[in-house]
Amino acid sequence: MRSISVADCGPETFTQLADGFVPMAHEFREIERWDSALASQESNVYTVLRWDQHGSRLCTRTGRHIRDDPGDDFYWVVVPDRGTFAVRFRDDVTQVGAGRALVAGLEVPCHLHIPDSTAFALEIPRTEFENRIRPRSHMNMVLDMTRGLGRIADTMIRGIHAEQSRLSEREFNAVCDRVTELLCMLAAGDTQPQRAQHAEVAESVRRHLRDNIGHADVRLPAVAHALGWSARQLRVVLSESGTTFREVRREEALRVARDLLEDPHATMTIAELATRCGFTASWFSAAFRERFGMTPRDYRRHRLSENTPIGRIR
Repeated sequence: MRSISVADCGPETFTQLADGFVPMAHEFREIERWDSALASQESNVYTVLRWDQHGSRLCTRTGRHIRDDPGDDFYWVVVPDRGTFAVRFRDDVTQVGAGRALVAGLEVPCHLHIPDSTAFALEIPRTEFENRIRPRSHMNMVLDMTRGLGRIADTMIRGIHAEQSRLSEREFNAVCDRVTELLCMLAAGDTQPQRAQHAEVAESVRRHLRDNIGHADVRLPAVAHALGWSARQLRVVLSESGTTFREVRREEALRVARDLLEDPHATMTIAELATRCGFTASWFSAAFRERFGMTPRDYRRHRLSENTPIGRIR
């Protein structure tokens, strides 16, 4: 985990910090009076930001910024606490105030007007969304965070920030995984009561798999029995939730594998880790690369190098 907390920074310091996340051109209004507090929590998968900004700024992502840092591997979810944000992609302008969240990709040129405001922002790997909802050429949508799943996700984002110093990287990733699942359900429109009930069952399956992969029987009959369902009932509910048991088990097994690869004290070989998570070695390598963008071996090396205390470089 990497954390930054700056209580009072002016335009120059804020620009340096902000460009470490998403490079942009910044134009500050009333620059002599402008200041902001900024806090961040960052793992190898997710980033959570919070800023309390006094004064407005205009941010521009130009073609040069995109060539240098494409930003095509993540989405940003911005949740305003106060102030109304505006983002413009060509002639399409979207405004977002308190009680709403903006989900946007920054891989194309855009302009953002950020007023005197307080807000949270969550950086989510693009694959997390696109594995669950229909891919789009460019993401720009607004979600309701005042009720139902949106309100739960909003509360969890605030909780992540509040517990900044108390969360391990594994705990941080696990909570962000759950927030992402809720946001994806909102984005896909799965908010009807029956869907919500089915989602609760699917989440129970995910929790059981996370706790038992590598330790107990995680085949469908055993999982269904442990949760008090028949295998047929569980299969039907997961199908109506838009997934299958095989897909859920594969996803959770890959996440368990990811956590094990991040453990600097782990001594398992890649083949042993694959077997523990229920994969053959060759299938594991291909599945892990498809899910996380690199092979298990490269991922482990990358994480070990990141653990070297050299600061954050993007």
